[in-house]
Amino acid sequence: MNPDQIHLVKNGILKMHELGFKCSLDDFGSGYSSLGLLKEFEVDALKLDRIFFLDIENKKAKDVIGCLIDLAKKLHVAIVAEGIEDIQQADYLKQLHCDFIQGYVYSKPLPVDEFEQWASAWQANHAASEVHID
Repeated sequence: MNPDQIHLVKNGILKMHELGFKCSLDDFGSGYSSLGLLKEFEVDALKLDRIFFLDIENKKAKDVIGCLIDLAKKLHVAIVAEGIEDIQQADYLKQLHCDFIQGYVYSKPLPVDEFEQWASAWQANHAASEVHID
């Protein structure tokens, strides 16, 4: 991004915050969502691109994920892990105190009425667990 584009985005984020909206940096780690933008933009959340989680068993991948979560915490920015498809990924992110996960690990997208039924059944089956659906 050139300086004019950065200025335009900064102003857009400021206006959204003034209106009460939160802003996230989507697909962080790929494309235009680079590490350098973190110092430029006052975002509320980083959405880590799913590419980080495709080889979650790889030690280097785990180290990168852990560092990004630590960095976000130091910057007081929430982390959303995108593309979480299996329970091993979710469990690892839970160990790292990742704020949110996004993906099909628990369910595919559902219409509201089906989601409400699913959430009721989930809560009844997992009443003692730490996972809550809001």
